[in-house]
Amino acid sequence: MTTDNKFSWKKRAQAFVYAWEGLKTLVREEHNARIHVAAAVVAVAAGIALGISPLEWCSVLICIGLVISAEALNSAVEALADRITTERDPFIGKAKDFGAAAVTVLAMTAVIVGVIVFLPYIIKLFS
Repeated sequence: MTTDNKFSWKKRAQAFVYAWEGLKTLVREEHNARIHVAAAVVAVAAGIALGISPLEWCSVLICIGLVISAEALNSAVEALADRITTERDPFIGKAKDFGAAAVTVLAMTAVIVGVIVFLPYIIKLFS
């Protein structure tokens, strides 16, 4: 380890600035990220309105974080792949498909968790 890699609070703070910029760019430039953020806002609003339990909040928030993180990683793979070549390449296509599959699996899982968490409250509301 070189002396250039010493811990620095300033560098850690700068890392958060870069991360925040990445999140803003993700939402600004990626349509699917906007859909995920909109779904997250709806889920949080529903959680507040229905008064879900702390454990249910943990489940909902973990799902939100995982889906948005997966979308960010998928977008990173796509951006790098597009930087490498704009021509059709079967290996790059496969990498993009795998990334999209990861987001889809997590999004479907989040929907299932949402049904498990919110449906009993909605049923109770209308009964």
